[in-house]
Amino acid sequence: MKFGKRISTLAVGMAALGVAGFASSSAMAASTNGTANATLVTAISIAAVQSLEFGSIGNAANTVTIDTAGTRTATDATQLAGGAPQAARFTVTGNGAAAFTVTLPASTTITNGTDNLTVNNFTHNAPATLTAGTANFDVGADLVIVGGESAGAYTGTFTVTVNY
Repeated sequence: MKFGKRISTLAVGMAALGVAGFASSSAMAASTNGTANATLVTAISIAAVQSLEFGSIGNAANTVTIDTAGTRTATDATQLAGGAPQAARFTVTGNGAAAFTVTLPASTTITNGTDNLTVNNFTHNAPATLTAGTANFDVGADLVIVGGESAGAYTGTFTVTVNY
């Protein structure tokens, strides 16, 4: 019996030392506060102002280019049949004089519901930074006509992305 009592007393004593050990280690701890910061800026946004228009073109094989100034040229200029060609125009709004980038697609497809045409080689004339929180820029591209596509109005969309 004495042996069992000693183990009990020893266990209680060790437990008390353990608690005391934890209590004394807290007296050795240190802490401080860190700082968290953030600066919120006006979110960047983009709006389409005018569409990219290639105008009227014959359906023979051709590549028609609209540059960022809205000038139309073609590998076969005899197929250019009028219309109102123009570059697409976009307005970016955001934070002050922040720098931004423009990402254009590699290509897109426009369709008349039956046939498809490819628009590719997109270019832009965007400035590198906003001026007083805004910037306008134009987008041009090439329209590829394989030849023999059906006559009619072709339409489609392309995505322009801006980032700070």
